[in-house]
Amino acid sequence: MVINYFTLLTVVIFSFLFMTLMWFWGRTRDNYGVIDVGWGLVIALISSIICLFGTGSLYGKLVLLVPIWIWSIRLSGFLYWTRIRTNHPEDKRYAEFRKDYGDKVHQKFFTNVFLLQGVLAMLLSGPAIAASDWDLQIDYQILSSYPGILLGWILFFVGIIGETIADKQLHQFLSVPENRSKVCNVGLWKYTRHPNYFFEWIIWVGIGIIPLRGGSSWISLFTPIFMFVLLRFISGVPFAERSSLKSKGQLFIEYQKTTNAFFPWRNR
Repeated sequence: MVINYFTLLTVVIFSFLFMTLMWFWGRTRDNYGVIDVGWGLVIALISSIICLFGTGSLYGKLVLLVPIWIWSIRLSGFLYWTRIRTNHPEDKRYAEFRKDYGDKVHQKFFTNVFLLQGVLAMLLSGPAIAASDWDLQIDYQILSSYPGILLGWILFFVGIIGETIADKQLHQFLSVPENRSKVCNVGLWKYTRHPNYFFEWIIWVGIGIIPLRGGSSWISLFTPIFMFVLLRFISGVPFAERSSLKSKGQLFIEYQKTTNAFFPWRNR
């Protein structure tokens, strides 16, 4: 199961052009937080391109692409509606980058943020590669022949519902003015400091399982493993923790002592 050179070249060119447009949009709005809107879209579009040029059946492609697009539209739509459309201040992560990048702020945002995320999006295309040559046919034995479809879709919806609940609970907590200086530790946030990231990962565990059918399709599992590394150790939890420590101080330190960082568990 290997992507041919034409498909690979198409994906690389598309990713570069798409991220260039996103960077230009961010610069014109003076808000590079638009990259978060583009993140979901570029992953879904790259997956679609890989499947489009694959030799598999339409069913094998759609059973994977439908959940990916549901995830993408939900994430990108939510971020656009709450942060970009309303002229929300630029995310603290990118505000800090502006200070670090100095005189080369626009150049470094292009290379270190936008193009880098384009590369990361390509590295998350394992499920699409696995599904691109999947000759799936719809019959009464489909779920017994491919149990990953049902399990993957169940985990996907558990992740979507959990992440939606976590986002809503955080929004409701912060909508109360006196809570803005406090740490959100209600609902799902009582059991993990980052339920949104945990359920985001569950979404990708589900997506990674869907096209599994043995052989080289195991490449699909690289995506949830890589996503876990990104969320837990690189771009998700570490950035959020540093920001919370700066804004909440000792309150967040106490929260860290009693609540798991990623996997939900009862308070210590």
